Amino acid sequence: MKKRTAVIDGDMIVYRAAFASEEEIKWDDDIWTLQSNEPEMKVIIDDMMEFIQDATQCEELTLVFSDSRNFRYDIFPEYKANRKGKRKPLGIKYITEWAFDKYNGIRWNNLEADDVVGMLCSNTKHNVAVSADKDFATLPECEWFNFLSRETSFMTQEEADYNHLAQALSGDSVDGFSGAKGIGGVTANKLLDKNGATWETVVNAYESKGQTEEDALMNARLSYILRNRNEYNQKEGEVRLWNPQTQK
Repeated sequence: MKKRTAVIDGDMIVYRAAFASEEEIKWDDDIWTLQSNEPEMKVIIDDMMEFIQDATQCEELTLVFSDSRNFRYDIFPEYKANRKGKRKPLGIKYITEWAFDKYNGIRWNNLEADDVVGMLCSNTKHNVAVSADKDFATLPECEWFNFLSRETSFMTQEEADYNHLAQALSGDSVDGFSGAKGIGGVTANKLLDKNGATWETVVNAYESKGQTEEDALMNARLSYILRNRNEYNQKEGEVRLWNPQTQK
């Protein structure tokens, strides 16, 4: 991508549009139905994309979508298990296919959308990562536009590595992995600030809670968004898992 391109978390865009277009209808005293409007979903997505293009001043837009399964389930089978049973919005399959076709959709084998965005946008001057996911603060040398807060951020290598270690400590309740017992985001930052933003600090924190370095490594790998193309074999769909030796 040589032109300035907004590389957008498509999963988040289509889910927001699909839920926003749903409407409850009460037919009589006892019967309610839920309906969705395809043209309205399309308008919502088109409006969001226009806003993103104006805000980022990008020449091109592309939506990135997650594969049906990704490598994190091989690390931790209960990854995102807390989402099982939750209802998906009406029309999500249809609107995903429509948006994929219209907005230069990308989907890579065995990866989440975050990972693809991370590899396309880290350490580059041409692409802008677009998502409202706080985990994008772990991407180095990356221009990141949060389309909900309307804020643009840029993390240095040091800041991105720090944020990743903090995430490894605190886990991510949204994605279903808990980190070190009893350590939330605030405590994670305090530990890193006091003892140094190192892998040793992370391991010591886990061991102080009766956990192991293996527990720490699992959480670090789950929370790591891929940054470089050499971390992924696109032909085979294989990922080179994060190693603490690369982040000291």
